[in-house]
Amino acid sequence: MNSPVQEVTVVGGGSAGLLSAITMKRHLPALRVRLVYSSKIPVIGVGEGTTRSMPPFIHGFLGIPPTLFHHQVKPTYKRGIKFLWGPRDHFHYTFTNQLDIQAPDLSKPNGFYCFDDFLYADVSSSLMEEDMAFEKSPAGLPIVQDDVAYHLENQLFLAFLDQEARRLGVQLIDDEITEVTQTGDGISELKLKSGASVSSDLFIDCSGFRSELIGKALNEPFMDFSSSLFCDRAIFGGWERTDEDLKPYTTAETMNSGWAWQIEHDHLINRGYVFSSKFVSDEEAEREFRERNPKVTDTRLLRFSSGIRRRRWVKNVVAIGNSAGFVEPLEATSLTMITDHLTKLALTLADSDLTIRPKVRELYNRVTDEHWQAVRCFLALHYKFNTRLDTEFWQACRNDSDLAGAENIVEYYQQCGPGTLWADSLIGRDDPFGWEGYLAILHGQKVPTDRLFHPPREEIERWKGYQKSFREKGKSGMNLHEALQIIRSKRWKWNPRFYENIQS
Repeated sequence: MNSPVQEVTVVGGGSAGLLSAITMKRHLPALRVRLVYSSKIPVIGVGEGTTRSMPPFIHGFLGIPPTLFHHQVKPTYKRGIKFLWGPRDHFHYTFTNQLDIQAPDLSKPNGFYCFDDFLYADVSSSLMEEDMAFEKSPAGLPIVQDDVAYHLENQLFLAFLDQEARRLGVQLIDDEITEVTQTGDGISELKLKSGASVSSDLFIDCSGFRSELIGKALNEPFMDFSSSLFCDRAIFGGWERTDEDLKPYTTAETMNSGWAWQIEHDHLINRGYVFSSKFVSDEEAEREFRERNPKVTDTRLLRFSSGIRRRRWVKNVVAIGNSAGFVEPLEATSLTMITDHLTKLALTLADSDLTIRPKVRELYNRVTDEHWQAVRCFLALHYKFNTRLDTEFWQACRNDSDLAGAENIVEYYQQCGPGTLWADSLIGRDDPFGWEGYLAILHGQKVPTDRLFHPPREEIERWKGYQKSFREKGKSGMNLHEALQIIRSKRWKWNPRFYENIQS
């Protein structure tokens, strides 16, 4: 296509579709943007965890005021993931640098000092350990920085995005697609059940697992990740919060044939069990899930396949969200991929003066493929080295999980411990998890390493001093309930650092 894009049609009304429409209209306001969705097709609708990329995307890249967002969507805060995983009682995956930085008076990166004791490794992990959300300022206010993410109630989030899309001038069409017409350049027209038809220069496929355009219409092959990720089912539900503490993190808990999440909302606790149907039936998984969570009310079952489309931008169709690829929500990867790839798409179209250029499309596919492959490798590490249970499922994971390229990372860690010198060579600068993420998972699961550094006594004492300081800051922090009351009040003033536009 040599002529500039003037019209964009987004297909699908979930979070991927609404975020796509808002992103296009916000950053390319001259475009005519419409969203075609069917209210008869339900969205998955579970509570959603995010990573630290979400606040700057929402408030910086999309320009949505945090005050408005907090009053209407009522997100809660997530400092990281508490893993009930591996041989430790638990460990913390934070959005900060626990392991791959070096204190000025120590001779090695911090990871070398906490092989045995991986708690209180920094302020963020200490806050998590004490179930505190934020440090407290001298004025008694929460210190909110850019080291946190959100927990989002799907229903409130979608309602807000719908409102924002309409405010920006996106045309929303509630209808069903009955036929897709193609030309040599891609999709030319969508015929709708109402009798109307929609043509467009660029289509963004956010139709979820149905993959209406990139999969069904264009027949782009699906690349299966099941040799690395065995799970293919999820049971999820929740219950109204009573006297439970509001935790400032997601919990990931090892189960007999998979793992369970817990996501914290104001009035709801959302739980889910991700499992493999090769090792447990749906009914048996439901029983195990309910035994662990007796307060759960109604549940839903989701069937899925882990993998990606070979290309995510084919001709004049770009797939975003589950139509592009899906992996289980072990590290809140779904919304991260959506926001990152939407950012790249919007900036690409702006840079190319709204013209779809083949080389740019090729580069977009290459970079997004690298992201998805990194996700596959990263999640595979969670399964390959989790020794917490010795069930048939976990034995198979340890014996048979395909690391799909993460072997070099593991070999380096096994030989060199939590070193940092060659990190960029191993994972690249654009890896979505960073070297800290890999170290946290390997360290947290006590993956054996030949390089057991024995620090001199004075360095041990210095490290213990750091841990003591971190512990004290954690204990003196502010819990999430108290912090949210302040943040949602009229007296709260936002620090621009929390939502500055770091992605443009």
